[in-house]
Amino acid sequence: MIDPGHGGSDPGATYKGNEEKNFNLLTALVVRDYLVSNYNVKVLMTRTGDQTLSLSDRCNLANRSNLDFYLSIHHNAGGGTGFESYVYNGSVPTQTLSYQKIIHEEVITAIKPFKVTDRGKKRANFHVLRETKMPSMLVEVLFVDNSKDVALLIDLKFRQAVGFSLAKGVAKALSLPAKESGKKPLFKVIAGSFTERKNAEDRVKELKAASFESFIEREC
Repeated sequence: MIDPGHGGSDPGATYKGNEEKNFNLLTALVVRDYLVSNYNVKVLMTRTGDQTLSLSDRCNLANRSNLDFYLSIHHNAGGGTGFESYVYNGSVPTQTLSYQKIIHEEVITAIKPFKVTDRGKKRANFHVLRETKMPSMLVEVLFVDNSKDVALLIDLKFRQAVGFSLAKGVAKALSLPAKESGKKPLFKVIAGSFTERKNAEDRVKELKAASFESFIEREC
């Protein structure tokens, strides 16, 4: 499940007209679309529009949905810069820490060309991490009150880099099966090569008589 933080009457962090809830949703939709396009996976969302949901609403939805993983997407504020990830600071399975490491490193590698600060893999007592019953993780992508960070957040290439890498990290952590390519290989069966055309024609007749479609192709 992907949870775009805040929404509706709760804008999250705000600064000079920028509302965190909008950045959260945009990033979450990129993650969802990449996952469903490239992997055999069912992705649920806590919201796909500007809905108001309490923290309890989100956790209750997650806990009754038989999930493998819960990813909460947020953007930061408070005068800093960079990307950071969180898991619960209480008792968690080693699997949760493994997921955090895989996903965090996938994102940092992808956004390194944008010279984003890696604020690290952290732990906290956030409600959605504490009250969800499956492995869960929360990311704070960048800071909505930092002009350099905001310039990246409105850059489609950066947003895709973050969204795609979050999706790839989730897929790697959960060992999701990739979808097969739409193009399937074509195998040709060769039933003889001849220097005389008549011999080739005779072979074609034999194959067609046996209900095998066949043709002659000349090679020089």
